[in-house]
Amino acid sequence: MSKTSKSVNNLHHVQNQWGGQGAAWNEGGMWVVGSRSGQNVVALNINSADGGKTFTGSVKYAGEGSIGFKATLTQNNTYVVENQWGGDAAPWQPGGTWVIGCRVGQSVVAVNAESSDGGNTLAGSMTYSGEGAIAFKSELADGGVFAVENQWGGPSAAWQQGGVWVIGSRDQGVAAVTISSADNGQTFTGSMTYVGEGPIAFRATAVVGNNYVVENQWGGASAPWTAGGVWLIGSRGGQNVSALNITSGDGGNSFNGSMTYSGEGEIGFRSLIQPQ
Repeated sequence: MSKTSKSVNNLHHVQNQWGGQGAAWNEGGMWVVGSRSGQNVVALNINSADGGKTFTGSVKYAGEGSIGFKATLTQNNTYVVENQWGGDAAPWQPGGTWVIGCRVGQSVVAVNAESSDGGNTLAGSMTYSGEGAIAFKSELADGGVFAVENQWGGPSAAWQQGGVWVIGSRDQGVAAVTISSADNGQTFTGSMTYVGEGPIAFRATAVVGNNYVVENQWGGASAPWTAGGVWLIGSRGGQNVSALNITSGDGGNSFNGSMTYSGEGEIGFRSLIQPQ
């Protein structure tokens, strides 16, 4: 079974609130906060001076003190992180690939959040570019976090970074996904298979950015639809995925297959679960 458990995947389901303490909480998307298996982030204090292209600040993992944090935007809401400990002259170390934010064309510029329960939840505030601070809360979620690569130009062409995706919502690997969209990625229909089970029906609706609320159905066409979590499908700002056909031969730890971005032709797809 693949590592999709909330105890190891660093996947947080975020909600935001604005308009006062009595206002409703709104969908904030799936974030990847941290890069260590089994060691949660318990504090994050970061700011951007360039509209979300880069971050500096500090992060604290459970059981440790604060360490330096810097990050660089690579794709929509996706950042390559580095950490520093041992003083200002110490080297910077790889800190993984994080997902910070969920909106298209509007990056996060500040996050100040802490945990009172060992990193199972985070609470505090955050700011999107061009706005004031809004409330932030998140909770660790089950699901597979995957580093994706794409290939176009033939089987000998180079593989390109395809961002970080969230595939599945159980502490159980996904074995196959076959979905397509008739409305340029606003909704999906098709089927999927969890490891050790048969195919089940799949439908999804975009809620914010590349985040989709998923539902599944088993037991026939008249059976009820059941909540299937929030998935992160695609990594491009303003260009949604319109088809995905992937399978796993190793219990959901990696995928191979093809995908299509809206307005383009089919391209190769491969991915590997993280953290490794």
